[in-house]
Amino acid sequence: MKAGIRKWLSGGIACLAFAAAAIAAPDEAAPAWKADVAAARATFERETGMALRPGFRIEPTVFPRYYALRSDAPGRPSAYFRDDMKWTANVRSPGWSTSDAAEGSAEGLLRWQRERVQALPLERLVKVKRRTPFVAVIWSAPDCPFCRKLERSLEEAGASVYLVPVGLSADGFRRSAQVYCSADPAGAWRAAMGEGPAAGGGPAREGCRYPHDTMVDIGFFLGRGRLATPIVVFADGSSIVGWDDERGPARLRQVIAGRQSFPER
Repeated sequence: MKAGIRKWLSGGIACLAFAAAAIAAPDEAAPAWKADVAAARATFERETGMALRPGFRIEPTVFPRYYALRSDAPGRPSAYFRDDMKWTANVRSPGWSTSDAAEGSAEGLLRWQRERVQALPLERLVKVKRRTPFVAVIWSAPDCPFCRKLERSLEEAGASVYLVPVGLSADGFRRSAQVYCSADPAGAWRAAMGEGPAAGGGPAREGCRYPHDTMVDIGFFLGRGRLATPIVVFADGSSIVGWDDERGPARLRQVIAGRQSFPER
């Protein structure tokens, strides 16, 4: 147990499937749930047997009861744990682990996923409105070729989605930050993905700050630890990691026909 956390603290764990961008300042917006960082830190230190070292911090994620262990060092990914430490990711050892019996089956894992989906902060995501209700949340990057395939499928289906914009590289994150803070984020995204006017987006919104850590956290949880773009999550909790031109569009049409959608916020 202690060896795993020492390895993380020394920078030995790499869990991102894309190149890490420079770490932004901590997100300013508080999560919608009542977090107790002091209690979470105490539990973390007790269970790992190590005091939190300088240069590391614990922050709540947007998902109730789940916290991130972050480093001030640029490019180092976060590790995650639940407040009871029965669920961890890249803490005791590389990867995802749970000692919660309720999550030990396929049914339990699906229930876990649905709970995470229900906790998504839709009001903080980018609304890309097309013809349908909001049928999916997508974790996508402007420098991802498979994400462009996804965008073409969404355009053809007229599918409205909530967007979590990230990047495969520092430049991808920079472009996603521009999209997020644009006066017209949906237009800026469609332009960035080649599905709208090149000038889409307009000027930046004053005072806007791209929530880098939150955007990455969402992908980690929705991808169940696999950070590979795109990730498409539907309202029933089912998801697709990656996108192809056959199974992906077929599943999208099925969801639209079944009138499964997220609320509009």
